Amino acid sequence: MSNVHRVVEQISYVEAIKRAKSLATIIRERGKQAEELRQQPKETIQEIVDSGLIRLLQPKKWGGHELFFDSLVDTTIEIAKADPSSGWCFTLLGLHSFMLAGWPEKAQEDVWSKNPNALITSAFAPIGKMDHLEDGVRLSGSWSFSSGVDHSEWAMVGAFQPPEKAGMPPKHLMLLVPREDYQIIDDWHVAGIEGSGSKTITIVDAFVPNYRIVDLVGWSKFNDIPGTIVNKAPMYKLPVMTVIGHFLASAVLGAALGAYDLWKETSKKKVAIYTQNQVTQFTHQQIRLSECSVELDAADAILHQSIEQLRTTEHLTAEKKVLLARNFAYVAKVGSKVTGRLFENSGASSIYSHNPMQRFWRDTQIMSMHAALNFDMAGENFGRVELGVPLDPKNILI
Repeated sequence: MSNVHRVVEQISYVEAIKRAKSLATIIRERGKQAEELRQQPKETIQEIVDSGLIRLLQPKKWGGHELFFDSLVDTTIEIAKADPSSGWCFTLLGLHSFMLAGWPEKAQEDVWSKNPNALITSAFAPIGKMDHLEDGVRLSGSWSFSSGVDHSEWAMVGAFQPPEKAGMPPKHLMLLVPREDYQIIDDWHVAGIEGSGSKTITIVDAFVPNYRIVDLVGWSKFNDIPGTIVNKAPMYKLPVMTVIGHFLASAVLGAALGAYDLWKETSKKKVAIYTQNQVTQFTHQQIRLSECSVELDAADAILHQSIEQLRTTEHLTAEKKVLLARNFAYVAKVGSKVTGRLFENSGASSIYSHNPMQRFWRDTQIMSMHAALNFDMAGENFGRVELGVPLDPKNILI
């Protein structure tokens, strides 16, 4: 990419939102193109990089803006309003900059000293196979759902390591590997968020040094975060698995808000075929819109309330973690449900492929199916804590 070594000027939260809204204008026009490509257009990725928004959560040490989580949440909402797949890719690429800040300094140097705008994909499922060596591991495996992989220079992939001693938790490891160590399998033929390009990556016997391996259990359960030695800002001390869901939920909420705006503007121009009445005159449509509006407002308030709790809390208890997980999973559930209701009330023309409403509907349903946004799981954990029932000991990340 051009100008990758250019130092990006420090920007404020307000400026970040302004830039996201500017990007959204052209991203909206490329929504159908992204779906047809089954990945983000190169132009979109380049514009995101050039805007500096990819560095929102990146440490200042590496030329990042080191803004708080609301900067990524709210820019994601603006971009997802324009196109859900673009918002999904954007938030994950931004999230991975935050995650890399938790790796040992040498790993950060491997990535950002060469390219401070480096894009990183991920695949969290702990399915990699490892052969341990003195200074690292030999890694093999195939991981699905790696969003934005076509544009990324690095990948974070998961592997499982059994407990070292009886009574100790297992380790959910994440390993950082460069682009030359993995192959992309073009298998992303799916029902929704096609524009995310979430293809499968395959690794065969790649060497990963120890300093490019982190333990998500240590990071999320025991606050063992190597990167905090050099990255001192309080947000880098927070458990990664509690943080992640807020960004994913913001993409779903943004897409639902985009569907709401689309429905509202389209309805103003529609006339019922048989009665020739304007759709906006129908009481049931007015009430339906009101229901959607208040539910989206409530979801937005819950999401931002949770972000503020992260801002003011340096150490999260298990009780706080399950509360926040309940919140962001519910935000995603509301976003999916509201978009479904809007689609159902959009009329027969909404089923055509040229109508973006059907894409918003499909994309929000698929995004909300992400494991991190599973409300049944989050609700069970919250309910256990509320009722004084011990958490499942197999849940190793809380």
